Amino acid sequence: MLKTMKKIIRKRKAISPVIATILLIALTVASVALVYFVAIPYFNSTTLYAFVKNVRDTNKDSRYDQIEIMITNGGTNNIEITNVHIWSVPQSLLGSKNYWYKHENWELKNPAANLIAPSKVKEMVVEGTDQIMLSTSEQTFYRLEIEYTGQRYAYVSDWKLLNDEADFTDLLSDFESFDLQKEGFEGSIGTPGNNKDNYYTTGGPDFGPIIAGQNIYLPVINETSYVPFYITGQIVVFHSTNADLQDQPTVQQINKSSDPFKARKFFVLGLAGSWGNNFPTDGVALTLNITYTDNTSSIWEMGHEYIDDWWYNRNPGSVCTSAESGLVTEIDLGKQVEISAHYVHTHTAGFYLDFYKYVQYITFVDPGNDGAGPHLLSITAG
Repeated sequence: MLKTMKKIIRKRKAISPVIATILLIALTVASVALVYFVAIPYFNSTTLYAFVKNVRDTNKDSRYDQIEIMITNGGTNNIEITNVHIWSVPQSLLGSKNYWYKHENWELKNPAANLIAPSKVKEMVVEGTDQIMLSTSEQTFYRLEIEYTGQRYAYVSDWKLLNDEADFTDLLSDFESFDLQKEGFEGSIGTPGNNKDNYYTTGGPDFGPIIAGQNIYLPVINETSYVPFYITGQIVVFHSTNADLQDQPTVQQINKSSDPFKARKFFVLGLAGSWGNNFPTDGVALTLNITYTDNTSSIWEMGHEYIDDWWYNRNPGSVCTSAESGLVTEIDLGKQVEISAHYVHTHTAGFYLDFYKYVQYITFVDPGNDGAGPHLLSITAG
């Protein structure tokens, strides 16, 4: 048609009214076809955009089984979401497709509400049994694959960081101190074999005295505010091959299986102890094992950088030798109230937890063959 018109124009020939009418009709039909086949599909296009708003561990097993997704329909047609898949990969393996993992057995929590009108944003929840691992040890990336009506190919999002979307609504927002005896730890009043009040102190130049049944607020290395430690009135003393500590326990554990918790840090008041200077230079006097609900652990083996004798005069130079490591804060407790009225000190220390996981067990283990007698006064999480 266009070629015919070009020829007429070039030859400058007059056309009859009948031919002009036919040409006009043909142009009209061509224009309608252009709108129908090109313009209409353009205006009826479907543009999808989706991202994870929240990822949760609903059963507290330290694996994530629910994701909250925001989906935007930027097109002009209604769309119906039929399936949602989530892929994950550790950051270090993002560049290798062989390690991209597609999580199966994930379903829409409310499939009846999967219709999205044009220019609308909808929040959807997807749950699955093929759970996702998150950890502080390495970042995890995700992408979404969403199938919906009217499209031959699924929508696939870009890779984004999933750790940033983890739900921390039940992460401890403040310090929580533990009552060691209520949690099942064995304790004594004072050190075994001594007067029952030998545990109490007159108070050092900065902190103390230690009084049972109250919180004492103390500095911990790298913390900008003081940490509260609840004092029960009993001291937890671990095993030593020396003197009257041979019958003390080698293992003390808090079981939080019925009420696991998330926390960023774990704090200890204690560690110095009787004969704390009597274990080998490179030896371990106490091991702290934080076990999460997925059976993974954070473990710290503590030697002289954490533990020395709590009687100053038993340490070289009558000073806190552990403080030199930079891992503990020395807490000067002054003198014991009763015999032998030694000038004593203790330590505070902080440990970073995997806050993407729930703590199930807090276990302190003494090797059982060392000469040290480390002790605990209090522990706190936060």
